[in-house]
Amino acid sequence: LEQYLRASSKIKKFERAGFFKRFAPSVGDVQADFQRLAYSFEEAGILQYAAMCHIGYAKCESYGGAPQRESEAYLRAARSFLRAHNETGRLHLRTRHSGFREGALHCYHRAAERAVDGCVFKAAILRELKQLQRQLDSTSSFASPTHQIHDLETSAEACGQRGDYRSALQHYDDIVDNVYERRGARMYGELLRRVEVLRLLLLVHLNLPPARQSPAHIKLIEHYYNLAQFESCFATADAPDDGGASVERPGAFVPSQQQYALAEIACAWVERKMCDLKHLLRDFATEFGALSEAERQLLRVMHADLARSY
Repeated sequence: LEQYLRASSKIKKFERAGFFKRFAPSVGDVQADFQRLAYSFEEAGILQYAAMCHIGYAKCESYGGAPQRESEAYLRAARSFLRAHNETGRLHLRTRHSGFREGALHCYHRAAERAVDGCVFKAAILRELKQLQRQLDSTSSFASPTHQIHDLETSAEACGQRGDYRSALQHYDDIVDNVYERRGARMYGELLRRVEVLRLLLLVHLNLPPARQSPAHIKLIEHYYNLAQFESCFATADAPDDGGASVERPGAFVPSQQQYALAEIACAWVERKMCDLKHLLRDFATEFGALSEAERQLLRVMHADLARSY
């Protein structure tokens, strides 16, 4: 413990040195002390102090401008805190508190912040973090874009399974906004096709009045209603590149056959031809065999609801 305190005092001296770095202790020496002490504490089973030594090691890496190694050190600290938390739980200590768990959460967050966005290492950190903090906001800045989108779709599907269709629609809207903001539409073609089908079906199923629809909802409905009315051939995903503008409009990634089938569904709904709508939904599920389970489940629910009245 005295060696740990001495190492901590050295890093504090380095932090206070400011512009006079030549009067500060050697960062390399302090880092070596923390690394050696961390392994000693781990062997002795004093895991909370091992975690603090890993934090000290991470601070040394931050001075050297090595974010990946800094992230790895914070991850080691998080795991040590978590082991300390679990150990106190197994011993059923009366003095057990949440300090070790909070320390683990803090270190996991710091590790995720310093890791390179979108890499496998960051994904591993996030998986461990979610095991510890089930309520983690998956769309926070700690998640890479790919994980944000995946978690939004997972949340949307969960909402649909429990019948919370408004929340599901909001999650699908967030996916579209997320992809378009990052100018990554071409990377998520199949996802955007699936999400567009689900958004249109949810709008039909929820039967929201125009005042409750967003501009994006109105644009989506108008696209398919106009397609049914005028039978005009809107550009598809195979259209020539126009600088990226065409991929951010309705129908950009939906095949022509599906677009026309959806147009008939939208037209029947707008014109309140509910018997026709019931049959069109059934035909849509039958005609397109590559639909996702979420799409098929929603089609079944919509058809069953209409069958009760029509």
